[in-house]
Amino acid sequence: MKKAVRILPYDSKAPEIYDEIEQFICNVIPYQVEVEHIGSTAVVGLGGKGIIDILIITNREYMLKVVELLESKGYKHNPQAGTIPERLFVSGPYRYKERELHIHIHITFSGSKEHKYKLLFRDYLRRHAEEAKTYFELKKQWSLEAGSDGSKYTELKASYINEILEKARRG
Repeated sequence: MKKAVRILPYDSKAPEIYDEIEQFICNVIPYQVEVEHIGSTAVVGLGGKGIIDILIITNREYMLKVVELLESKGYKHNPQAGTIPERLFVSGPYRYKERELHIHIHITFSGSKEHKYKLLFRDYLRRHAEEAKTYFELKKQWSLEAGSDGSKYTELKASYINEILEKARRG
């Protein structure tokens, strides 16, 4: 049997790690950017894959330049993960104290669907702890169902994420 996508409990150090990564990003990028902590590690109590997800919001014309600046620091651009101009994606290593982490950085522009939906989803789960708990339990189930197939895991989550976005849009 294939090893499942690993789902970990919430890491209480995640906000501290995010703060350090945010400072790193602001030191690397000379443009006006907004940096947001998104994904499971941005919601207290929500477990996930243990990857810190960052959203960088910048002007559309700076998006590729932001990617280049991050690539110069060892991050890898994944052009399949987003369609210009809505979203670009890079990932790579980040050393936090004695830990070697892998982080995901999503880059978009202000007002994009990516910008709105990522924050809408995060903020809804932050305000609804029971929903976050349900999501965590479902993620563990989907992990087992998907096995080592990360794409299938993402696919299994999609309808639930859309359901939460719809709830969040309704208020």
